[in-house]
Amino acid sequence: MGKLCLRSQIKTRFLLVARWIERFSNEREPLEDNPRGGRPIMAIIQANIDAVKDMATVPDDDPNSITVMFRNTHNHKYRAETTRLPSPVRQSVSKYVHIGLTESQICSSLLLDHPSLSVPSTKLTSLVKTERRKNRPKIFSVFDFCQWCNDHQDGAVPHSTFVPFYFINDIDDLFVLFTTKELIRQIQYSPLLQIDATYKLTWNELPLGVFGTPDCNRNFRPFGVAPVSEDESSSCYEHLFNSLRSLSIQQFHQPYLPKFIMADGALGITSAQQKIFPNVTRLMCWFHMMQKCHSHRNLLSKQQWSQVDKEIHAVQLSFSDDVFNHGINLLMNKWRTEPSLANFCDYFNEQWVEKLRYWYEGSALNLPSTNNGCESFNATIKRQYTL
Repeated sequence: MGKLCLRSQIKTRFLLVARWIERFSNEREPLEDNPRGGRPIMAIIQANIDAVKDMATVPDDDPNSITVMFRNTHNHKYRAETTRLPSPVRQSVSKYVHIGLTESQICSSLLLDHPSLSVPSTKLTSLVKTERRKNRPKIFSVFDFCQWCNDHQDGAVPHSTFVPFYFINDIDDLFVLFTTKELIRQIQYSPLLQIDATYKLTWNELPLGVFGTPDCNRNFRPFGVAPVSEDESSSCYEHLFNSLRSLSIQQFHQPYLPKFIMADGALGITSAQQKIFPNVTRLMCWFHMMQKCHSHRNLLSKQQWSQVDKEIHAVQLSFSDDVFNHGINLLMNKWRTEPSLANFCDYFNEQWVEKLRYWYEGSALNLPSTNNGCESFNATIKRQYTL
């Protein structure tokens, strides 16, 4: 063992001498070492200096007699600063995510639990998403998904998940109706059914059909949701309408006969409504209708569009079918007298007079003229419940 240590020392010293010979051969004169970066600047910050002084004592300023005191626990007083939220806050967020609170509810709870701490909304959002990912279920196979749906077909508890109808042929060819028995009871009381499909919610990016009705304060009340096939074809909505009809008979012993169905201009919804509910009035969301018209304003000059926009808004206030028919005829005749409006007039007549004409107030008096409640509900799902 001694021989090995001696050889190691001889080898180290030989390399050191060889290195200095090489330097002097290159006309080096100073005997000092080259400057080196040394330890990072964070190693000699005042907090570390104070920590070392706290552990080491020099009695009577004698450098030959130094006592070093070791602790069995960390000194958190000198812990490096971090941008993470404090541990108590993180623990509270983890607890609230685990019991299913929304982000806004978690924020309100943190104000009560930690009134002296400020929690930035961006950090809270990031932390909530991280905690939700920890508890998300494993990716289902088609068989597992079918089994799960089959296990929830009873809906024994009023507010528990109820899957009355479903089919899952493949991950891109499915229809699953999610609701609760308490929610689905509402279909008996409203003449209006609002429908919309939203995206970027599911892991395989399937559209999620959301359907419900507004209350007397025009707040959207969902009946349920249904993941549908990727192409969002009419067959998806036919399954939905047939499911609602069958469910109404099974649960309430009466047919489901809404008077109005409101949606955007999706052709699949219109086709399914004409097939399953031919006597129901297909309402067009006023907001989406104007959005589409606005996208065709390039057919007009800026000044022409300003005037056309006012005229469309005036016709939208028609309080009966007769008033609308008379007003829209006058408007079409006026536009046709101006050659520069011909292209826009043809588009408007085909789309909003012949195909989807029920976008005026009188088409469904005392009911909302837009699908904004449903759209707002979709935004809430994305903001508070998705990962």
